[in-house]
Amino acid sequence: MIENVKVIEMPLHQDERGWVVWPLREPDVEAYCISNLHVPSLQPGAVRGNHYHLNSTEFALVLSGPCLVIFVHNESGEKEEILVEGSKPVLFKIPPNITHAFRNQSEKEIFLLCYEKRASQVNSQATFRKEIL
Repeated sequence: MIENVKVIEMPLHQDERGWVVWPLREPDVEAYCISNLHVPSLQPGAVRGNHYHLNSTEFALVLSGPCLVIFVHNESGEKEEILVEGSKPVLFKIPPNITHAFRNQSEKEIFLLCYEKRASQVNSQATFRKEIL
């Protein structure tokens, strides 16, 4: 795994109605200001991301799948690919300077829940485009 990229197993409550997770209860998030909360959809074959953040860590919760997730460390060039099957949500913690991209590998629309954290004294959410997928 690329250094500091983290796959976080989400506690999952499931019953006959489906499942629920609480991604903002992750201890890594509690000490920081949360910003830029968004829910992107991906049509079959669509790619989201292809960027990195200079000053913030992004959390990306893949809610369904299959979804191909790719990370590239911008300094070392190290690359990692993870296929999220979609049977349960998977949360990724993506530190600054790691390019990331998500591709819908299914035949239906899928969704992500994404948010950034940054130390409160940092005002810039600089995001830079870099195509890796």
